[in-house]
Amino acid sequence: MIKSIKVTKQNYLDFSSFAVKRVCKPNNKKSSGFLKNMILWFVLTVTFMFVFQIKSINFSSFHWQSSVITALPLVIFICAFFFNIHKFKKLSIPNENGLMIGDKTIEFQAEGISENHPFGSCFYKWEAVESIEENNGDIYIFFDKLLALIIPSESFSNSKEKEELQHLIQKYV
Repeated sequence: MIKSIKVTKQNYLDFSSFAVKRVCKPNNKKSSGFLKNMILWFVLTVTFMFVFQIKSINFSSFHWQSSVITALPLVIFICAFFFNIHKFKKLSIPNENGLMIGDKTIEFQAEGISENHPFGSCFYKWEAVESIEENNGDIYIFFDKLLALIIPSESFSNSKEKEELQHLIQKYV
């Protein structure tokens, strides 16, 4: 089966978001994740400290200026952190009509998957396929934790064609 596709910037952004969530997902059901644990311990610590300090709280002698000066570096750090995360995401988007974004032809063969684009070609054996995932109609064929072929939902003329491709891939994987 030969499939001509066009991966857009939005397809890549959807894939990137999905891949990060996939990698950050806990490995087993018993693990609740690092961020949830940090929030839980923070709430427990503040609650514990509040319970033992409840009688000594006197807001008339509370020095608000010291609190603002103490909190200001933390607020600046958090703002800088989120700014840099946003900047990193923006700078990590691949070039238009490059290797990831643009027109491609993907051929599914008995030996593996052949990907052809204007800058060259690549061949993946079926043994390299780690998993096949679907997100908002797009199909991702993962070869590693973050490396995948993106097949946008717009590449399929109907749902039957999409199901045929999924069955073909499942046959070899």
